[in-house]
Formats: sequence, structure tokens, C-alpha cells
Amino acid sequence: MSCATTHDFYLGRGPDADWVASIDLNHCACASLAVIERAGAAEEFRRRVERLCDTIHRDESGYATSPPSASWPWLWPTSHGTDRTYAFDEGAVWTCQRGQRCSARAGAYVPPGPDEPVVVFPPGRDTCGYTGIDAADTTSRRYGPLLGRTHCDGIEDLGMRILADLTLPPGPGTPPELAALQRRLAPDLRYAVTADSSVVELEIEVLGYRDSDPAADLARDALASLPALYGWTDPDGGPPRFGVRVLITAADRHTSHPVLADRHTKAALTVR
Repeated sequence: MSCATTHDFYLGRGPDADWVASIDLNHCACASLAVIERAGAAEEFRRRVERLCDTIHRDESGYATSPPSASWPWLWPTSHGTDRTYAFDEGAVWTCQRGQRCSARAGAYVPPGPDEPVVVFPPGRDTCGYTGIDAADTTSRRYGPLLGRTHCDGIEDLGMRILADLTLPPGPGTPPELAALQRRLAPDLRYAVTADSSVVELEIEVLGYRDSDPAADLARDALASLPALYGWTDPDGGPPRFGVRVLITAADRHTSHPVLADRHTKAALTVR
């Protein structure tokens, strides 16, 4: 069963694929998705998707929309921003996550090939509905798995959200990408974040390492992934949503951030 939230369904793959439906399961697991993956013919695939949409409407277990009566439901312009996409093509159902390569065919893993083409979807809408930091319109952008409701946040609110995710203990609903990030950071680290709206950047001081500590490089690499997790990457070379600058600081440094003189304080956010 799948706990992914958003799902898109197509007949065919590529820019001319036929969009069948989109659903939002609101984090509810659904065994019907596995049934859809086992469809052996195009019409069987369509019927199973339509049956799932009817069930969702009847049970009010999420949201379902399909053409021609409804338009593209997402803020993102293509299925690159959707949690999981299903496409019936070449006699089987192919699946991919967040616009990455089609990694499964009829439920079986498909290893990457040497000349594998870039995944392309039909445009669901002409513009990007995200109105957050420097949100330019694009149909090629890859959206980060933790972007979620932060899409309208300014750099200050985004910094606060990231600090909470870094310092609060994981819970039952913690996204796997966030749990993986937390595992790369020592649990006793403390953070001083400066949000600079003039350059749309988060300066993150990590208290607890010294520059010679090999683990400090691991922390730098982990925190450098924040723009891709909470924003987007653009294969066409467009700018990221925000920048990150990571500074490694001795554990006892709190001159610039007096609030961190209290060892029980895990994090501090300032605005420049």
C-alpha cells in the first residue's frame, strides 16, 4: 500500500500522454493503487482509476479529479511535482516518484539504462502556482519532497520551519526524507540561523563541531541539501528557491547569539 499523498494517472508516456485523473489521498494508505499497477490493458487501467475516483468521492477519503469535467488540480504545472505518477504504456503500468525516472514496470523494479531519456510530462497548466520566494513560472522544475505548505513562506518563516524540523524529535508522521536528513546530523547539535531577505539566503551556524572534525563535513553536506528539499531544482539552470551558507562553530560560541548561552536552547533565528 502507498502513503504518498498526490497521484497522477496517464495513458502513455511523454509530452503527448493522455491525462486520466489525479487524486489526493491526504496521507491515507490505499490498496487500490496496487490493483491499478497490475492492469494489463489500457481500458482496464482506465476503469480501475475511474473506480478508485468513485470510491474516493463516495467515502470522502480524499480528493479526485479527472478531465474533461475538471482541470489540473495542482499548484505545480506538471507531474514533476506529484508524489507518484502512473502511466500505462507498452502493455504495462509504469510508476515514478516526484518526476524522477520510471523505476518500476508492473510493480517490478527497472534498473537505470545507459541511454535512459529524461522523464517528460504533458503540461497540466501554463504557470507555476507557487508564490513563495522568487517563484518564476516553469514547467521543468523538480519540486523538493519537503516543500509542502512552505510554498508561500518568506525566508524568515522558512528558516523557522527548517529549524523546527532539525531540532524537534521525529514523530509517526515524519516524512522519510526529513528522517534521513536528521540521521545525518548529530542529535546534540545546536543551530544559529540568520535569514537574509536581501539575498534570499539562510546562514546556518552549526554549534558542536570544529573545522577539523570529519563529521563537520557530513553536516555541511546534509544542510547543503536544504534548498533541494524545501524548494526546487531546475534542470534548465534556473536559480534555486533560496541559498544556504553553512558555518561550523565551536560548541561554546554564543557571543553573536546570547540566547544560546543557555545550553538548553537548541536553536536561534535572527533576521538580517
